[in-house]
Amino acid sequence: MQESEKSFFNLMSLAVIALILLPVGIACVVLGFGMGDSPCVMCWAERITMIAIALIALLMVRYGIKRSYLAALILMACWGLFNGFIHYSIDGTFGGYLDIKQGFGLEILGAHTQFWVMVVDFFVLVFLAIILLFSKNLGAIMQKSEEGKYGKFLAYLPLGKFANLVFLIIVGANCIQAFITSGPPPYFGSSTPPRMSMDTSKWFWEMDHWQSGLDFRFDWNPELPDLAK
Repeated sequence: MQESEKSFFNLMSLAVIALILLPVGIACVVLGFGMGDSPCVMCWAERITMIAIALIALLMVRYGIKRSYLAALILMACWGLFNGFIHYSIDGTFGGYLDIKQGFGLEILGAHTQFWVMVVDFFVLVFLAIILLFSKNLGAIMQKSEEGKYGKFLAYLPLGKFANLVFLIIVGANCIQAFITSGPPPYFGSSTPPRMSMDTSKWFWEMDHWQSGLDFRFDWNPELPDLAK
């Protein structure tokens, strides 16, 4: 494998490590287990999107930069931006009207975690563009990826192995937090979660969102009042 190819896949590995350790890892380990911050149902959707982006990048690290992986990564980053804009419009620092300091995101540098969702997904696209722009022999790398010539080589890159290990540890911690704060299926994430606690008597699991049906306005579909006829 040429040095330009190794550099490309090492950069992708570093991007995975940064994404999974910083926003996803800090949200789970520091804010969650450390400070008792409990993700709402939209927080979980945004965090799972970041995990999906990291997983797609790991597939690139393992099998090469295929067109399907690249398209999926861009799509997931755009989806994360969309979710972040919606969430921030409801719970954000400027104009958000549901933030009551109880399960709606702690502040980092004066901005709520919903704001940093948009920042992270935006920079996923920025850093992907930078990696692609400055990578040498990108066309040859993509061609070899599509032909499946990297599978037996990429598994042996040390940085790629470390990226996989970090991914497994952080995702495992998120699974534990999801069980504590949201419960196993068919329970669903809460819009107004209590503070995270290891005390099982304070765990709160609900299934309200299953009853809301498919509605792109999320929960803005209240039942009609029982009016007199």
